[in-house]
Amino acid sequence: MSGYNEIQNPPDRYGVIEMQVLRQLCGFSNSDQFAEQHRLWVHDSISAGRIQRERCWTESVAVGSLKFIEETKARLGIKAKGRKIEEQREESFMLREESAPYNAVFATESEGLSPENAFFWEDPLIELDG
Repeated sequence: MSGYNEIQNPPDRYGVIEMQVLRQLCGFSNSDQFAEQHRLWVHDSISAGRIQRERCWTESVAVGSLKFIEETKARLGIKAKGRKIEEQREESFMLREESAPYNAVFATESEGLSPENAFFWEDPLIELDG
């Protein structure tokens, strides 16, 4: 998932990116100008061979100023437990969590069911009088 499509074709509702804030941070007041410049930035990066993922965007819950990151962590509440604030570069921070390896043991879907909730076909059916 990336923000490219949302920047190029902003949705009317339910966007993930605060477009007005992002435009202002990048120095643009016009949506079309910002989208065009963004398209050029991406094209230039690809043309220059800079096609590797950037850790700050792909491994973070949030990226921004320290104030923004602290507010985001507070809003997450218990969901933020174990997530760390890291400085990416001057005035830029990330809210990250330690990556955990996949668990090699895959449980079956019914593993959580208890025998009390199971019906065994070997048991005789009880006829109910109506």
